[in-house]
Amino acid sequence: MVRIGPLQLTETWKYAFIGGLLALPFTALEAWRSPENITLGMVVLGSVLAGYLIKRRGGNSTATGLRAALIGGVPSLWALGELLWAVPNIPNPPWFQAVGVGMILAFGGVMLAIVAVSGALAGRFGGWLAERRDHGGATNAGSSM
Repeated sequence: MVRIGPLQLTETWKYAFIGGLLALPFTALEAWRSPENITLGMVVLGSVLAGYLIKRRGGNSTATGLRAALIGGVPSLWALGELLWAVPNIPNPPWFQAVGVGMILAFGGVMLAIVAVSGALAGRFGGWLAERRDHGGATNAGSSM
């Protein structure tokens, strides 16, 4: 465990922060420049990196990739802010505005789910890459490399 002040970070969170903070500025830049066309390429790359690094230590690459994706994909939710501000400005009955807010929040949940699933799969892929390069976390006593 890594100690940061009073907090203790597990290796899973340490590598998730590495992968997530790698993707965070790129996702924020994409969300700022064009919120309707956000790609999650850097989120996937950060999750692959996090999964690879944790699997070299014998950890769970899927959980690490998921956490890295959630950290790196948070700026993708900034687009929802514009939608939430637009709902009260549209002249509709209150019940219709409430339905609109509910739909926006449901869409945000779907966006988070897509980010989480893509990160988990990318983390698993990174773990698979680490295993292919013989970094499965356990040493093989019978091999002669």
